[in-house]
Amino acid sequence: MEKSYLSFSAPPLPYFVEGNSTTFHKGQQHPARRKLGLFDIILIRKGTLCIGEEASQWDISAGDALILEPNKYHYPTARCASDTTFYWLHMQSSSRWTEQPACDPILPAQTISSLHYHTEHATIHLPKYQQIPHRNALFKTVERLLQSTTQPSSFAFWETQQLFMQVLQHLSYNPMPQHTSLRLAEQVEMYLKQHYNQHITNATLAQHFHVHENYLARCMKQAFSCTPLAYLAAYRLHQARLLLITTDWSLQQIAGEVGFTRQGYFSKSFKAKYGLSPSQYRQDMSKA
Repeated sequence: MEKSYLSFSAPPLPYFVEGNSTTFHKGQQHPARRKLGLFDIILIRKGTLCIGEEASQWDISAGDALILEPNKYHYPTARCASDTTFYWLHMQSSSRWTEQPACDPILPAQTISSLHYHTEHATIHLPKYQQIPHRNALFKTVERLLQSTTQPSSFAFWETQQLFMQVLQHLSYNPMPQHTSLRLAEQVEMYLKQHYNQHITNATLAQHFHVHENYLARCMKQAFSCTPLAYLAAYRLHQARLLLITTDWSLQQIAGEVGFTRQGYFSKSFKAKYGLSPSQYRQDMSKA
């Protein structure tokens, strides 16, 4: 079975609609459904559930997770050979999403251009099928999530959605902690965001992190598909865009604030990224 991911632009994040725990006894089977209209997350606690979606079929067992899509045909492929208990969580999303074949690795910072427009969004990647890492911790979170739905509605809404975000975090694809080079790239990213308005070069980064410049560049390209200085330039322009729409500062003041030493170069870089000069961008954003 070819692996795939459901990739969502975020924000907005997918949100929880309803859920419960269900047990099928030996000989029972999952019902067939067409166009449920909601994503159906299935988390198996014990037993095996045999289920299909269009041309794909799975036998999902204890510790497995499967996400069924809203507008596809779901059907049983066999009856349960033993008692099978699972959680089902229905979620919905108002953001754009796509199913894509798994590439190795998908990186947390990797975006899908067709899902995003204008601003720097993130992409969250949820494996369509996976063996759940840290299943006991996830199941405890799901139990708390389901219990929260029995609270008074004024309180339950906030707790329920917060707990569901933890569920998605458990299920999302995130290879960062397992690779030394990617951990370093993440540290560089944080450093650049915290010091973007200061003078930064490849040499100062290499000195700060006690590694060779070329190794830093390789780590950043692997994680973010760009060099450290390219990441820095993009982040500076992003901060400049925010200042253009939230302050009345001059272009020279904004350029200096985000780390550009020359206003002309700032304006040229801004237009290359956003398609408008800084002054045109500010004018367009201020129109009623």
